[in-house]
Amino acid sequence: MRRFVPLVLLLSSVAFVLAAAGCGGADETTPTPETVVGSVAQPTVPEGDAEAGESVFTDAGCGACHTFAAAGSSAEVGPDLDESLQGKDEQYIYDSIVNPDAQIAEGFQPGVMPKNYGEQLEDEKLGDLVAFLQPQS
Repeated sequence: MRRFVPLVLLLSSVAFVLAAAGCGGADETTPTPETVVGSVAQPTVPEGDAEAGESVFTDAGCGACHTFAAAGSSAEVGPDLDESLQGKDEQYIYDSIVNPDAQIAEGFQPGVMPKNYGEQLEDEKLGDLVAFLQPQS
């Protein structure tokens, strides 16, 4: 029995040391495209009404910076939406509103368009705005 107690204590000590070594002892790792298996879910664009989207465009002040013929705006602070949205799908338009620095139109600087429209506009209004901005064939 005397030999059994020291052996149990030794094994307990070894188990504790091994457990402690594994807790927070390693460097923190951030997933990279090479280490992630599968795909990351993309936000889906809420369904919208183009007619309602015109008032969202106006109320949000989009026309103060962007040219967009359907809204009767001709500002030049930001990209001309009649040109820059040609050939773009609704996901691109949505992403450009909620994450405007993800892709910058040629000739423009990042950080100019507010980054909080995704937080300020309800999903329904975002969907309406995207529907309004969707290029017509």
